[in-house]
Amino acid sequence: MKMRVGKWLRTAASSPANRAVRRALSPTGTSPAPPRWAGAARTAYRFGCVYAGLYCLTTPQVYLALRGGGMGRLQEAADSWAKLWKVRPVRNWMSVRVLGKELGDRFDGGDDLYTWAGQLCWLAGAAAVTPVWSVLDRHRTDHATPDKWFRLAARFCLAGQMFSYGAAKAVPLQFQLPPSKLVEPLGDLSPMGLLWAQTGFSKRYQMLLGCAEIAGGLLLIAPRTTPLGALVSAAEMAQVLLLNMTFDVPVKVHSFHLLLLSLLLVAPQTPRLAEALLTERPVPAAVPGELFRSRGANRIATALQAGAGLWLLGAQLRNDWSFWKNHGGGRAKPELYGVWDVTDFSVEGERHPPVTTDGPRWRRVVVDAVDAVAIQHMDDSLDPCMAAIDMNARSVSLTKMADPKWQATFAFERPADDCLALEGDADGHHLRLHLRRRDLDTFPLVSRGFHWVQDNSYLR
Repeated sequence: MKMRVGKWLRTAASSPANRAVRRALSPTGTSPAPPRWAGAARTAYRFGCVYAGLYCLTTPQVYLALRGGGMGRLQEAADSWAKLWKVRPVRNWMSVRVLGKELGDRFDGGDDLYTWAGQLCWLAGAAAVTPVWSVLDRHRTDHATPDKWFRLAARFCLAGQMFSYGAAKAVPLQFQLPPSKLVEPLGDLSPMGLLWAQTGFSKRYQMLLGCAEIAGGLLLIAPRTTPLGALVSAAEMAQVLLLNMTFDVPVKVHSFHLLLLSLLLVAPQTPRLAEALLTERPVPAAVPGELFRSRGANRIATALQAGAGLWLLGAQLRNDWSFWKNHGGGRAKPELYGVWDVTDFSVEGERHPPVTTDGPRWRRVVVDAVDAVAIQHMDDSLDPCMAAIDMNARSVSLTKMADPKWQATFAFERPADDCLALEGDADGHHLRLHLRRRDLDTFPLVSRGFHWVQDNSYLR
């Protein structure tokens, strides 16, 4: 009996199917040999690695998010790191030769000439490095092993950005609707200002957007949920890129690259997704790429990734919450907070009636925060000012943001809660004003609220 069983096992092991399986196994016999990559695929992969690496290394937003976000010294460190990669002579040459314009001294970090010239430099750098890499690595038939580590880096770069932008909305911090926006004419808003105002109006909507971005980042930090996290991030970044393009927000380049990173992480699962969505055939479970051969080492690596990702999210939320409480919408409103209509306005003792053609006359004074005041003139134009309000000394100091030479210092009296009298010097002229605070509930945008049952559309 034992002889017959042994003979049957030897026969089964020597069958063509089993020989094919053994040939497909690696020398260790534990995992299939990685498939051979086509030459074009290897070249495209090398180019993408170099370009993505250069972009992530030279973008302050990416570096700062991986440090846990924050302001102060962390922001200064990120800016200093970015300056190392400016390579001004190279960027200036690229800007003049390709874009036809010489770089100025200003560097905003948005979609300015510095950024576009930098993208051209990194594209040229990737194009130059790729052939050298191909020659040095010409005998390699695949990049399966380095690809695991490249995707790990890409996952955390993208997750850090999802945490950064998501936390700024979930707190909420990114979008605000100060009282000055309630009196600014709609036509005077820039497209970006309109987007910021409409999103800042609904804190719940802003917070839900932030939670969706945070969810994408959380799914990215675990290897098994990376495809789902990349899909969520791709959907979020596609929406962000669309808004940036249609509302002229100067973060088009960065949001485009974040969308590319998301699609890059989704790409290996594209055939399986297409088969699951377009056919009725069962799709086998995906096998995540393990970093190590040892199961224990992979468990430790997964735990470290989860810990690092949660630390990044916690640090970002802590920093944004602190900033919101101390400098954003969470800090205490000043006593003079609100919209103040100017009922009487005198310059050098001469009274100015409320005529719309009188440009210098003030129409309103809007106190957005203890350090932010806006002056609205009779033509509805707004002058944002830096402010210092001292309730004990009963004084207000203003400096126009657009013209720092313009300064004003007023003493004030407050005969009633909704009445205010200002007297002092502004830009060399003596002014005296009487103001009355407007109830913010008189603005439909503030008082309308939510209704399940609506008798009309309220589109006025």
